[in-house]
Amino acid sequence: MARHKAVSKARWLLSQKHISDYWQEENVLGNEQARQERYYLPILQRLCPAIEEHTRILELCSGPVCTARLITGGGKTYLDPMFDTYRRMYPGKLPKGKFLAIAAEKIPEPNHSFDIISCINGLDHVLNPELVLNEIERLLKPSGTLLIGMTVFPEPMTRLRYFFERFFSPLRDEAHPYSYSLPALTRTLSRHFDIVEEIKLDESSHADSRLMSNEYAFICRPKAEKERNLSANKSGNDTA
Repeated sequence: MARHKAVSKARWLLSQKHISDYWQEENVLGNEQARQERYYLPILQRLCPAIEEHTRILELCSGPVCTARLITGGGKTYLDPMFDTYRRMYPGKLPKGKFLAIAAEKIPEPNHSFDIISCINGLDHVLNPELVLNEIERLLKPSGTLLIGMTVFPEPMTRLRYFFERFFSPLRDEAHPYSYSLPALTRTLSRHFDIVEEIKLDESSHADSRLMSNEYAFICRPKAEKERNLSANKSGNDTA
């Protein structure tokens, strides 16, 4: 499948309302926090064995879970357009850190600001996934690491979900404007980053046998060619 055509802002706002409704369900916060700790904490601990005080961490589409809270140390920035809603839902339960209640397509931070960026089950909720990936690419340091978590579907199911989204809204997934197959997500990420590791989360609660879905985590780094170009430009400036 080609790159996703961005949905309308009205469609995206509707999806945000459905996400908000989900977070108001009983026990959902505790269940999601436990799930993130079970499946993503081991990955984060392996990626971040020693976090320095100056290490900058950005979590996109974090919801009230804020998975980066599982990492000890570092300066954490959490981004989600519904943080004002989450504060009202869960007073006093959000972690310490910097909070940006904005969309992820345009983030007011300088280039190459973050050592670690994560986006767990968020890329299929944003207004425009390609613009979000462009922002991640801009914000990640040349030596930085990106962790992407995503539920994916078999290609025929993805095409069916795309058809419902575009042409038959009564059967679309209201909370998810976008759907990816594993090959499509791999191609999408590879346009922007080098994929270092692909991890299937076999028993994740986001996997659904009825929908034939599975959740995967991807560890990515900036493309080596771009890193070499940045180093070459820096060397050229140093000798100029």
